[in-house]
Amino acid sequence: MPSPFPGMDPYLESPAFWRGFHSRFLVAISDALTEVLPQGYYAEIEQHVWLEGEDSDERISFAYPDAYVATDGNGGVSAAISVATAPTSEVTFAKPTKKKSAKFLSITDAAKNRIVTVIELLSPANKSAGEGRESYLAKRNEYILSGTHVVEIDLLRDGDRLPLGRPKLPPADYYAFVSRAEQYPRVAVWAFTVRDLLPILPIPLKPEHGDIPLSLKVCLDTVYERTGYRNRIDYAASPESPLRKLDAAWAAELISKGWA
Repeated sequence: MPSPFPGMDPYLESPAFWRGFHSRFLVAISDALTEVLPQGYYAEIEQHVWLEGEDSDERISFAYPDAYVATDGNGGVSAAISVATAPTSEVTFAKPTKKKSAKFLSITDAAKNRIVTVIELLSPANKSAGEGRESYLAKRNEYILSGTHVVEIDLLRDGDRLPLGRPKLPPADYYAFVSRAEQYPRVAVWAFTVRDLLPILPIPLKPEHGDIPLSLKVCLDTVYERTGYRNRIDYAASPESPLRKLDAAWAAELISKGWA
């Protein structure tokens, strides 16, 4: 059975559910797109990865090593047998506090192995001051400068909206943005409330292939049913991020009617 809400379920914004929902929603989007993508494209879930040092200014883009130690296939370590040279001196490396990552979805032109479109489902880290937001904004600029289409989906009422320029966004609870490379800096906006159906977004590909439709509602319903959120969410309580007074009364009536 689907969520009692016609669109975004505000209970899924809770930290208790958001992390898992974020990952599963991206998978559902990837599956939905794979069904309608023209031949020659593929959708893939990827990650932004960066290292944070003890100093907040020390953010290092994650990279693979230039060399590594590999097993020899028999459980041992491949290495030449020799006596190591004594070190000249000793220093202390700056210690990274943690490796951080954020998932996103890309649509790639298989023939040229080039990312054509990226789809980002914003997280709390993107909407609050700090390394997560700065890292995302830097990555967003890279997309734009490389001529990549950018689709951003914001299903969180809390936090600061990302910088978008003018005019001001229409008032709403949730937003979706489609930035087409050939139309930048103009960006199409979908604004919707907790009472509205989730939109069907046009996902741009290369000009000769046009757009493909992405139903956010279908993806949410798929995740909701497969994950069993109906049995996990306490709808007798208020959402962790409170609704406006009138919306709270509407939501309570909706739930009391038996998942109307």
